[in-house]
Amino acid sequence: MKKICIIGQFPPPVHGLSKALETLLNSRLFNEKYELTHVDIKDNKKVAAHMSMINRQDTDIFYFTISQSKWGNLRDMFILANLFRKGKKVVIHYHGGYFRQLYSQFNPLQRAINKKLLAKVDVMIVLSKSLECLFAGIVDAGKIRICENCIEDSQLLTSWEYESKIFRLMETGKPLEVVYLSNFIKSKGYFDLLMAAERLRDRDIHFHFAGSFFNREDEEEFLAYIQQNGLQDKVSYHGVVTGERKKRLLERCDIFALPTYYPNEGQPISIIEAMGNGLAIISTKHAGIPDIVSEENGFLIEPQSPEAIAGVIAGLLQDRSGMKQMADENRSKILRRYKEADYLKRLELIMDEV
Repeated sequence: MKKICIIGQFPPPVHGLSKALETLLNSRLFNEKYELTHVDIKDNKKVAAHMSMINRQDTDIFYFTISQSKWGNLRDMFILANLFRKGKKVVIHYHGGYFRQLYSQFNPLQRAINKKLLAKVDVMIVLSKSLECLFAGIVDAGKIRICENCIEDSQLLTSWEYESKIFRLMETGKPLEVVYLSNFIKSKGYFDLLMAAERLRDRDIHFHFAGSFFNREDEEEFLAYIQQNGLQDKVSYHGVVTGERKKRLLERCDIFALPTYYPNEGQPISIIEAMGNGLAIISTKHAGIPDIVSEENGFLIEPQSPEAIAGVIAGLLQDRSGMKQMADENRSKILRRYKEADYLKRLELIMDEV
């Protein structure tokens, strides 16, 4: 049985990368076929301990998810250099879309280190077709593979639940429900959606926000805007939702909005989850999003545009049949290619190739 050591940032906290690693580590497919070990490197104060754990690994392949920050990159290059000294196969999975900008910010020495070490990897995995260019001129194009994200089985509505959701959507008089589900980072677009909610305050629409704030000031600004604009009956803040609570929130809602321009964005798992559960999508032409969202299943608007968000939602309020078509298209697309088994199969083929 071949051995794989997974190196990366595992939950908590919960975000796209940590969820993807957890899915891989817990998968029956990989645990039956390979002997898996893992090293959680999220605590930068324990770099020495992490290196000691990595150096003790007796493995055939190191599967490594590298950082999207300058200091994280320095740590990762130190780890990568050690992996190559062990003479094992190395697969890097880049869960983002920021590397090109990050690389341009490095000083000449850090750029040279990255170029030298990344060129040696056996395979570089990116999240979508649009992101293949991230490593152009650094990693040979023949080493780059695509592995799109997925929706976990536990987060996917059953066929009966989905049909019930669509039946409710088409009911006359049902309020339209919009959800933002991501971390509360300004460039993710949550405040733009909140301003759109203020513009639509007189319509039969309810807005749900779920996720984690990273600082008190942003949370206070968000809650104050709701109070100052009398949106208490129009906006609900759910905090962090996971597991069954997240699934039920997506089941309840009709539109998923992530009007992101976040520099580190890759291919948001939250969009895939929303698609799989039959929501129309409002997002932006950013990172790997256009590879999964088009005019057939959603709307790609200009970033930082509350007016555009409000306009799309107002239009959908008058077009329930159009929303149903988008819901069916999204559901079908995810069931065809973006289920958990599809994701694991893509990774399995890459590992077998290596």
